[in-house]
Amino acid sequence: MSQEATGAVWWKRQLARNCAQPDDLHLLARQCEQLHPDEQHIGFEQVLRLLADAGLAQGKAAPGKAASGLASADPVMLWVSLLADSGAYESAAMAIMPSDAVYSGGRRADGLHSAQVTLPGGAAADSRAARSQAMAWLAALLRALAHAMLKRH
Repeated sequence: MSQEATGAVWWKRQLARNCAQPDDLHLLARQCEQLHPDEQHIGFEQVLRLLADAGLAQGKAAPGKAASGLASADPVMLWVSLLADSGAYESAAMAIMPSDAVYSGGRRADGLHSAQVTLPGGAAADSRAARSQAMAWLAALLRALAHAMLKRH
């Protein structure tokens, strides 16, 4: 699956189906930032559930279990889930990014990770204190989506 598969058309379809509120996205962003690197699969499950409205198993599922709930879901979400289930968290975070988004990230001197995401249309956000790079990117993306939702209303 190419990065182009997660472009603007796919994102518009996902957001049209999404019934999350901006506060939900901000809360999930904070939760992602707080996850220990060994718990990144939890962040991906929650993000996939929120964005794709997929029927993932409730509770703390072990790695390798998220994809089964997405078997009939959108192929992009299935791809992201398979990447996360295999432990390729940074690749999964990149796969869920809109192809026309601008993003960057890095590791700070204190060992925490930061990320910035700017969506088409100008909605931008960051994450400054995540415990892993993938969760920093997800948190920044969720916050940028929340800002985009607020701009539309």
